[in-house]
Amino acid sequence: MKTIVLATDFSPNATRAAHFAGHLARDQHASLILLHAYQVWPDNPAKTGDFPLSVDGTRESSEKSLRRLANDLNDVIGVDLPIQCIAMEGHAMSLICSVTKAEHADLLIMSTVGTAPQSTQLMGSLATEMVTETKVPLLLIPPGITYAGVKNVVLSIDLAAPPNAVILDTALGFARSFRSVINVLCISDKPNDADTRQQAEHIRHLLHEQPHTLSIETGEEIYDTLLAFAHANKADLIMMLPQMRNWFQKLVDEGETQRMARLTDIPLLAVV
Repeated sequence: MKTIVLATDFSPNATRAAHFAGHLARDQHASLILLHAYQVWPDNPAKTGDFPLSVDGTRESSEKSLRRLANDLNDVIGVDLPIQCIAMEGHAMSLICSVTKAEHADLLIMSTVGTAPQSTQLMGSLATEMVTETKVPLLLIPPGITYAGVKNVVLSIDLAAPPNAVILDTALGFARSFRSVINVLCISDKPNDADTRQQAEHIRHLLHEQPHTLSIETGEEIYDTLLAFAHANKADLIMMLPQMRNWFQKLVDEGETQRMARLTDIPLLAVV
């Protein structure tokens, strides 16, 4: 892992996610990019000059806040991380996607909760929306989480839809970089079915070089079953792979990863 991008709105939860990102970058010997997308009031008559809400004033304020955050991270972590600060005007989601692509980011980190924490569990947030838009793996940090390494990972796999080999390899690559054990959870309504067992053995074969466990459980709600399993296994991280959904499903209903992102209290890595 070479480059990590941390998108922040400077809220307290985003700042805690930045501290998580800083410690992870240190352990991975990666560079860290702090990114803030800002918007100028559309009816602001002052385009330039020394005016707090002008284009120049907003940019300077954003850059100053990013530098302050970078200095704080280096003070807390105790080493001089290679940190780049980027403040850009525009729509946050579009800018995050363009910056992660331009900087060849290996990982994007965001807080699940931004400036409106009370509504996040009901309606989601920019971070949960990014699940379907990001082109790089997205690590979502819930409120109250502090970095303590990533040694125990839970990976959710749907046996009814075998995982893409490239994306599964990406997930395993993260586990290797974290030096973690993977606890694979397969949720099936027919756990003792011969086909289910055969599919599970195929997953075991794919993971033969990776320290892992594999469990098959039933559950009506993927969120409830997965989170309970993660807590039981004292997971530091939950990894979820993309689900195959058609355009209509995406239009009318959120995916399981998005739902998990809204409700989880354990860091969640959406692998793409």
